[in-house]
Amino acid sequence: MEGTIIAIKSLAKSIAQRWKENIAAKAAEWSPKSDVAKGVRSPHFWIIAALIALGTFSYYVDQTSLVDTPPFSHSFFIGVHDLQRTLFFIPIVYAALVFRVRGSLIALLAFLGVVLPRAVLFSPYSDPVLRPLLFVTSAAFISLLTATQLNRLEKEREARAELSAAYQELSEYDRRLRESQEQLIQAEKLTSLGQLAASIAHEINNPLSGVLAYTQLLVKKVKSDKLSKEIAIDYLSKMESELTRSTKLVRNLLDFARQSPPTLSEVDINNVIDRALDLATHSAELQHIQVVKKLDHSLPKVMADADQLQQVYTNLILNAIQAMPEGGRLTLRTSTDDTQLKVEVQDTGCGISADNMRKLFTPFFTTKPEVKGVGLGLAVAHGIIQRHHGRIEVRSKEGEGATFTIYLPLHHEEKG
Repeated sequence: MEGTIIAIKSLAKSIAQRWKENIAAKAAEWSPKSDVAKGVRSPHFWIIAALIALGTFSYYVDQTSLVDTPPFSHSFFIGVHDLQRTLFFIPIVYAALVFRVRGSLIALLAFLGVVLPRAVLFSPYSDPVLRPLLFVTSAAFISLLTATQLNRLEKEREARAELSAAYQELSEYDRRLRESQEQLIQAEKLTSLGQLAASIAHEINNPLSGVLAYTQLLVKKVKSDKLSKEIAIDYLSKMESELTRSTKLVRNLLDFARQSPPTLSEVDINNVIDRALDLATHSAELQHIQVVKKLDHSLPKVMADADQLQQVYTNLILNAIQAMPEGGRLTLRTSTDDTQLKVEVQDTGCGISADNMRKLFTPFFTTKPEVKGVGLGLAVAHGIIQRHHGRIEVRSKEGEGATFTIYLPLHHEEKG
């Protein structure tokens, strides 16, 4: 029961606060702006002046008969002059609404200038100055409170409008930045694709040449009536194997080249590394590079974009191959702990100098010949890994190779 009462009180408080905020917002919207025409140029000035003049005339008219006549005699708690003074609240509050603090102060001075002489010279009451001062104080409190509150509400309204405009502008910049990032990723992907195209063309040409040779042998065997079933099956299985490998390479190449929206799904990192390595295997063979895979096959799957991760690993593998023009060893290693998955790409190449280490992920920084890169690969890879809430670390000494280590969280919440 007590919990229900507390919940009801909390709900009532929340509703009251919401109503208060709504009323304040509506008041700020409906209240006159403080940037109305100033001074005698404003029609509000003349309306306020007319109201004060009307009150002054009414206040100074001869009313001695009313003062001595019940219930307006000076012994009564509220006299006729008190009622007349109350009428001055209208122009004073009006001035506060339209001209805010300055307007209310001027109207209050006018009120004071009207009531004080009448109170000192003609008042029949025993406290001629106190009563007018009480009315002036009350009017000052009401008008200044109204003016300051309206100023506060107007500033809040202006601040909300500025924040809303800034938010819209920031959202537009964010949208453009995302589009630019995706275009940059695709541009770097196409650059890597160009580097792979020649070696993959050779890789595909070799099995196709083998298929053509087996086809010609089959034709000869058929023509000479020397084709046995066992030989035909052997030739066809070899042709199937070569064509399957070529098809796989072409499919991987097309998957790598396509521009697809980033989507998170469960990804087997080992499979992604195998796909990236398939595209670069022939390049490694041409440079007599030994590829060593030390993949942990008990790795859990992670939530990631497989295409973007493949781009990262392909870039790192190609960089490692290009760092070993005279041959060497490329080691790919995966492992995990309770919180993160680790992928290492290690080479025995020329290494990275200390000066270049600091600029490694800077866009357009490259130590490669112009035909081999434009300096976007590592910058794009760094951005992709950051969007996956991971990080890239580099260990290297000049002349002793380099190791790029990618850490990916096993569990993370996607941020909007």
